[in-house]
Amino acid sequence: MIMKILLIALTSAFALLLWGKWGFIEWLQVHGSDLISKMAHCDFCLSWWANVLFSVILAISTNDWSILFVPIVSTPITRKLL
Repeated sequence: MIMKILLIALTSAFALLLWGKWGFIEWLQVHGSDLISKMAHCDFCLSWWANVLFSVILAISTNDWSILFVPIVSTPITRKLL
């Protein structure tokens, strides 16, 4: 389980850094609704939703639904990596 936590945290950090470099996060901040714009300004929120996204993808692909609890632990790791 620790390897899955680290895998999802590192994947989320990589994706968020890449999305920031491509300007996607800035686009969300400017063009998103008030709620989306506020969440795009928050590293914790971005980390949470990126971890949820990758956890759901991994849970569906492996059919292991316990992975859906991983974002609770991996979000602080991702946030620190940003």
